Amino acid sequence: MNELKEKLKANIKYHIDRVAKTGSSSFSTCDHYSWDKDIWNYRHTIMDKLTDEGYCVESAINHGVLDVTITANLEL
Repeated sequence: MNELKEKLKANIKYHIDRVAKTGSSSFSTCDHYSWDKDIWNYRHTIMDKLTDEGYCVESAINHGVLDVTITANLEL
């Protein structure tokens, strides 16, 4: 279980770093054997954590694939 937590934390940190560098980040996940099952199973946890950290998280499903876009939450 600790390996899974570290994997998910590393994934979240990757997206946070990417947003800081480029302004946005994204990932796609799907419930299919050739996709990463951990990302699929914990997709809501990942999205919730990024939202809790203050990022804008949007998602859409296209042909069974969940596409998630993360951007900095800008106060205008």
